[in-house]
Amino acid sequence: MDAASNATAVAALQCPASSPVLLFLAGVLASINNKREAERAQRRQEGNGALSEYDYVVVGGGSSGCAVAARLSEDRSVSVLLLERGGREPEEARVPAYSFNNIKSDMAEVYRAEPESQNCNSTGCVINVPAVLGGGSTLNGMLYVRGSKEDYEEWARLTEDRGWAYDSVLQYFKKAEDNLNPTISENRRYHGRGGPQKVSWEPYRHPAMPLFQRAFQAAGVPFRLDINAESQLGHSVVQTTTAGGERWSTYRSYVEPVLRRANLRVETFATARRVVLDAEGRDGLRAVGVEYEDARGQIRVVGAKREVVLTAGAVHTPQLLMLSGIGPASQLRALSIPPLRDLPVGARLMDHPDVSGVPYKCAPPLCVTDWQSRLGDLRQYRENRTGPLSAVNFPHLMSFTRSSLAKPLTGDQPDVQIQLVGRTVDGNVNCLPQDAWRLNRVVPIVSLMRPYSEGWVRLNTSNPYGRPLVKFNYFGDADGHDIAVVNEGLKLGLRLNATLATFGLTLDKDSVRDCTSEGPFGSEGFLRCIARTRTQTAWHWSGTCRMGRPGDSAAVLDSRLRVRGVRRLRVADASAIPFIPSGNINAAVIMLAERAADLIKRDRLLRILNPFD
Repeated sequence: MDAASNATAVAALQCPASSPVLLFLAGVLASINNKREAERAQRRQEGNGALSEYDYVVVGGGSSGCAVAARLSEDRSVSVLLLERGGREPEEARVPAYSFNNIKSDMAEVYRAEPESQNCNSTGCVINVPAVLGGGSTLNGMLYVRGSKEDYEEWARLTEDRGWAYDSVLQYFKKAEDNLNPTISENRRYHGRGGPQKVSWEPYRHPAMPLFQRAFQAAGVPFRLDINAESQLGHSVVQTTTAGGERWSTYRSYVEPVLRRANLRVETFATARRVVLDAEGRDGLRAVGVEYEDARGQIRVVGAKREVVLTAGAVHTPQLLMLSGIGPASQLRALSIPPLRDLPVGARLMDHPDVSGVPYKCAPPLCVTDWQSRLGDLRQYRENRTGPLSAVNFPHLMSFTRSSLAKPLTGDQPDVQIQLVGRTVDGNVNCLPQDAWRLNRVVPIVSLMRPYSEGWVRLNTSNPYGRPLVKFNYFGDADGHDIAVVNEGLKLGLRLNATLATFGLTLDKDSVRDCTSEGPFGSEGFLRCIARTRTQTAWHWSGTCRMGRPGDSAAVLDSRLRVRGVRRLRVADASAIPFIPSGNINAAVIMLAERAADLIKRDRLLRILNPFD
């Protein structure tokens, strides 16, 4: 039974008002979780069946891991093993409007970051760490945003490697991309066709969206058709990693089409415990394999003849390195882990802090949330994959601007992003929090693009199943730069009211009444309270194993993504990013994976030509 058929069955139940909606979404979550358990049970029955050794072992089947494994296995003379701690994505995950519900399912592990008084209402930010093939690309909002050209010029400066400069990485953005909208793809300077990753506009746009576009224009933020071309600044309806009204994760785009390759094995519910290192050879310390627990609960060691490639994400990759003895020596000794390489693993965690601004109320007939309308949506989606279910309503309308504190004073690199997120509120009570399928509130989410604050990821225990400690340190910079920039973004969100109010979209001041105790509505004190109490992660974690130039004491990797002082070990995920891009980072992570695969292939060729190097 597909998602839409399941919904029709749920709709037939006789329930009080709004209960069918809740029951349906509960059914979606139950279906996702049940399929995950069914896959785990099947894997246990199948046994392992893996080889004892592969040429490449890729640890982590997320956005980058799927791309790396697929690209490496293009060479039929090598063998590739992809290990993923979660399962395969169920079909429900491919319905765009279920995005927020995917995050609440068993496809993500729920952590809580260290509590900090200056953010997340002092309770510790909740983070949902993907545990599914496709990783973040299976759970995210599907927004295809590359960032600004200046971001990648900074990568090149920090690594002293022009291979990371914009004109160099552009080829990898295009190589990955299959852009399905001719209006965009005809610009062949910036866009590609025929790559694995589907990119398109979502087929549905909420009827309130043009009103918000007018409001942005009136507030001095001009329209830009394509933020992934000449410039990023302005407001835009951005493309997404979707096609035909469905999500296209990197698992679906890269791995699923090549699962029949004899030289590629994908193993799910496989939890990596450590990288197996050998210090006895003539080459010094080198990676020779991975120890992991399979779906049957058996501890296995698989050899890697050529390389181990870590793509477990900016939380789990540093955790795995530290469990293997690579990391800050003092922290490792405190947990009785013998340090083999003293490197700043886990330091300088970057993210874009998100702050929910003051919502706009949207009433019928513009915004309709009743169950009968939703039932019609389900039928429409089942018939032709269009309608409200074919989109994550509103986040694909966003703006990129420069605050008065942006540096340098001129340029195209934004420091503020505003995404518009739909939510459903029944009176003053959240009926379906963050529901993006049908909505009666539109919330400007202010995201800080150029944060000065950095956090960290540290081991909490030497137990590989223990959750690492995460501290974001949002708004922790000493001079108050970060919260000042966010406040400018919140003010821009409020300025939209001048236009929106004329169309009946009004500010929901009751929902932020708690912050009026710190200052009048719209004042600096009020906005600081909003920023402090309504913070959340953007899920753009990066930089915890960053690459850098030779001699950079803050770098874990060289510019070819190799772990310093350890041969045959590479990191090819968001951990490696040295400077967080301006916007949603999934496109940048896929680009990095594409270049990583090329670097690995080139290094293999060099070793063939010079086997004694």
